[in-house]
Amino acid sequence: MKRTILSVFLMMAAMAVFAQREMNFVVEGPEKSYNQVRVVNETPYEDFHCRVVILNEDKTVKEVYGDYELKEKGDSDSNTKGSKEDRIQKGARLGVIFPKNFQHDLSFYVEYRDYPAFDVIVIHLTDKDGGYDEY
Repeated sequence: MKRTILSVFLMMAAMAVFAQREMNFVVEGPEKSYNQVRVVNETPYEDFHCRVVILNEDKTVKEVYGDYELKEKGDSDSNTKGSKEDRIQKGARLGVIFPKNFQHDLSFYVEYRDYPAFDVIVIHLTDKDGGYDEY
């Protein structure tokens, strides 16, 4: 009985850690669809990759939208899809995943931009421990 209870608590703790690393969101911008996703590195980390994926309702990966290479703080990378079938629809769920050896705990926020030729989803990666101290 004690082992069962301990196993349940360990599994809950592992799920909580996974939930903290889970980076996904529902597209809620003003446009009906988007043809570009840009990722901006606002972390102190350099030379890493991430992948933006389109998720099913149960948060499993439906398809890979694109891979992104980020060099230093302030760097960005984007992927643009030309055909109407490849556009990301409002209400779609997107996720950001990292290679298995990437050990940093990041956060993010999303903005939507409307340009003449592009409707862009901008994902800003931030350091989870970032911010500033008040005086």
